[in-house]
Amino acid sequence: MEPRHSLLAFVLLTHCLTTVMWWVAGSWLGLSRKAARHWMMASLANGLALALPVLPEFGTPIQRAALSGTLVVLGAVSLRRGLQFFLKIRLTDVAHTIMVMGMALFQITVYLRGGWYEASLGASCLGMCWVLGRTARETFTPLRTEFNPVTAWMHSTMLTLGVLVFGVAAMTCLTPQLHWPWASWSQDVSQFALVFSSVAMSILASFVLGYIVVMRLVRRLEHLSHHDALTGLLNRRAIEYLLDREDQRLQRFGDPYTVLLVDIDHFKRINDRLGHAAGDAVLCAVSRTLQAKAREVDRVARYGGEEFCILLPHTLHDGAIQAAERLREAINLINIPWGDEHISVSISTGLACAGTPGESLQSLLKRADEALYQAKAEGRNRVVLAADRSKHSMQA
Repeated sequence: MEPRHSLLAFVLLTHCLTTVMWWVAGSWLGLSRKAARHWMMASLANGLALALPVLPEFGTPIQRAALSGTLVVLGAVSLRRGLQFFLKIRLTDVAHTIMVMGMALFQITVYLRGGWYEASLGASCLGMCWVLGRTARETFTPLRTEFNPVTAWMHSTMLTLGVLVFGVAAMTCLTPQLHWPWASWSQDVSQFALVFSSVAMSILASFVLGYIVVMRLVRRLEHLSHHDALTGLLNRRAIEYLLDREDQRLQRFGDPYTVLLVDIDHFKRINDRLGHAAGDAVLCAVSRTLQAKAREVDRVARYGGEEFCILLPHTLHDGAIQAAERLREAINLINIPWGDEHISVSISTGLACAGTPGESLQSLLKRADEALYQAKAEGRNRVVLAADRSKHSMQA
């Protein structure tokens, strides 16, 4: 097998695999379909651009080189646009259109008619440098914000390496009078080196993109495992973990905390009279209000059905009652338009304070639950403070 056949097989294999990978990511793994389509297009364009120079059976060398130069820029533009969709940053469609159309026009007017091979290859490499450089610059901050500095630097380093590779190729083509050391290589060797470098860059780019896609999917799964799907609040498992950690802090260091159990008044009546969609709207409105009025250090969770649990660290008695009343008054202001009427909402709250070590978390939650039932029994829309642990034990 000739070397060019081996190179062609390598190019086709790697880019077919990356194309299939992005198709699967967009179709089955929940990746943004627009981003996946653009990265799939980038893989196809780059694969075809790298395969054309080693396929003498298709067209003339001039035609193959012109098409390859346009396709490689189209691949870089597709890569950048896919990242813009993925990271939700500003699209630069005008610049992309000018770049691709300008490259195609350049190849037709300068290369196909004039036969200036060095200018064609140099222009393609300069186009790649511009697109990759702009991509590295605009994606660094979003990647650092969403993921971490290591991921941002890794991605930018990969793109910067691409800029250096294609920059060297452009200088070699456009300044032959400088007699670069590698300029004495034969055309086949130079072509092989450029194609191999481009394939290596494409594989590295796919690896980095695959890494950030997997990182986002993992974070999404982690979020779903700890948050309620309807309200976006923490779920019961997450708040129980936080309560257990807060209880351990109390037992070891004496840090106090308070637990609020909140229940929406007459929620079943809303569901029965207006339907479950209205009930969901009420749950979401109450969730938003509780989250907005809670302190930054507080933790709000949907505990089950129409019941919520709120953790107030470093808070006891008077402070906890004030916080609970503030939440109750904010909920009373909710007014949800629904059909020809408006839904008003109120809540009942039971709170239990953990100020000294020794009481189990289960006992604390039981006291808060009993206070909640008392608030319901006394007419709803009120806050009831649970009896102290000693009094509760005597009553039991």
